Amino acid sequence: MVKDYQEIKDVVMQYVNGCTTGDVELTKKAFNKGAIMYGYLNGELCAGSIDALYAAIAQLGPDPKTKYEVDVMEVVGTAATVRVVLEDWHGLGFTDFHSLVKMDGKWQIVAKVFHQ
Repeated sequence: MVKDYQEIKDVVMQYVNGCTTGDVELTKKAFNKGAIMYGYLNGELCAGSIDALYAAIAQLGPDPKTKYEVDVMEVVGTAATVRVVLEDWHGLGFTDFHSLVKMDGKWQIVAKVFHQ
């Protein structure tokens, strides 16, 4: 179980580090190809493919001043939930809830729900 927590945190840190360095390819390593994302961005619903996140990271680029906190909230068998708080990412703040599934022995983010 402790091993799963570390593996989950490592996967989520690929997302966080991808955001802070502007590295879309690193971010993609954390997500399943079919991952989805839902939340409100500047009051507008952002819903659908995780590709919108990749586009935002590519457009905005790196921001090494970003502060973050990662909390593994629950792990049950092959399912997990993680909360990520990003502060001052290009002047924006987000709280993300990531759902992960362990597939073929590897944890992947399959859904990101966020609040700005």
